[in-house]
Amino acid sequence: MDKTKLLDALLASLKAELAGAVAASKDAAAYATNEESRAESQWDTQGIEASYLAAGQASQAGQWAHAIEVLEQARNELVGERIAVLPGALVRCRLGGGVETFFLAPAAGGHVLEIDGEEITVISPHSPIAERMMNRSPEETFPLPSGATGLVLEVH
Repeated sequence: MDKTKLLDALLASLKAELAGAVAASKDAAAYATNEESRAESQWDTQGIEASYLAAGQASQAGQWAHAIEVLEQARNELVGERIAVLPGALVRCRLGGGVETFFLAPAAGGHVLEIDGEEITVISPHSPIAERMMNRSPEETFPLPSGATGLVLEVH
């Protein structure tokens, strides 16, 4: 798989998430300051709740923006080929009875992409699964938290 295509898809997905979070934050902030959300009694907390929602959405937008910045700055490092599981590696491994594909990236861990019909999970190098796979090469095994053994099939 072309890691440039993977990184472009990840960045596009993050930018869409960012746009959605910014729009939601603006909507919630507008509602919080709207005349309709004005408290009618001491128990009416619509305006306060909307302001909390706006702050949460703004925080999420900040996280997406930071992830985009980190990935764009690391682009050249991430797209290079790897022979062992290191940051920037695209790793296919056998876990239990199935095969899974992971992309080790410095940001956006937990993001799942589908590219060319294949599901790829972005993981941080500090995630438990990445820490167990780190520095392994194809055909090497690694321990899983369950006590089972994982097998690195391919590294790109």
